[in-house]
Amino acid sequence: MNLIYTQKRRYLTLSMVALSLLSADFSASAAEPKSQPRLAVQEHTRTYTDRTSGFSLELPKDFRLSSEQGDLLYFQSPERNGTMIVRTVPGLSLRTVQDRLRNGLHAEAITINPTGSPETLQLQGAQGLMMDARGNIQGRELLGKLAGIFGPNGQGYMVLIGSVHERWIGFRSTANKMIGSFKVTKAQPGFEHERWEFRLSGAHLIHYGKQGNYTSGAIYAQDYHFCRDRTFKSRFNTAQTQFNGWTKYTSSTGRKSKGTWSVSPEGDDAYLILANNRGPQQVFALSEHEGRIVMDNAPFRFATNELCPE
Repeated sequence: MNLIYTQKRRYLTLSMVALSLLSADFSASAAEPKSQPRLAVQEHTRTYTDRTSGFSLELPKDFRLSSEQGDLLYFQSPERNGTMIVRTVPGLSLRTVQDRLRNGLHAEAITINPTGSPETLQLQGAQGLMMDARGNIQGRELLGKLAGIFGPNGQGYMVLIGSVHERWIGFRSTANKMIGSFKVTKAQPGFEHERWEFRLSGAHLIHYGKQGNYTSGAIYAQDYHFCRDRTFKSRFNTAQTQFNGWTKYTSSTGRKSKGTWSVSPEGDDAYLILANNRGPQQVFALSEHEGRIVMDNAPFRFATNELCPE
């Protein structure tokens, strides 16, 4: 029992040490002067272009492409509790769009049903209908808009945008502008890797892990800041202990690197390439698991990026 207690206590201590090292490193870097002042995300947008599916739209900068699950693309804003989902529906037309709207949007953990009457949408390169909608996503109640959009060459899309009940009134005007910015372009399959570029651009990813066993081991924290100008900054900090049953020794180490990043396709897979200013090039296989970005089997969670200029 004492051994188990000692092991748990040591693991907690090392975790706190690794986290404090990473936090201190973040604070020092965040204090460095930036090339331009930080701007409010609500006031600025950036263009998301999906050449594979054949559409583009303007997103507030607090929205990011958070997940790709089958034929669903998820865009989310933690600040607004806002969600936008785009589903590609080939063959959607004026004749079928109203039926698709009235059937709502349903997928795993998603149940959205329309309310009210349809409104006509006139978009660049497309047209469609939009209705008020409500339902739930992963157990959260959501209010919003559900649109059916179709363009030339049999291209079609179901688009949901909404927020939690208490945020919807303040978000509704922005949601209408986001749907109004939707443009249908020529679909060009083979550019799926560009979705990874958009997901990583401006992202801050963190991974925590443990190596070794209860008598000796290390807690480590690894993070990457991916800037929109295709530069990156990374840190790897560890806290290690040596324990012989009587005494315990703890030490810590850290290293930094920076350079440029890119995403390269290979068949159906995408690879992150880091060209370090000092040191060898690194290559990571990219995938997704339970909403986290996985780099060579290590899951990374999103955090606030305070090092990269907007």
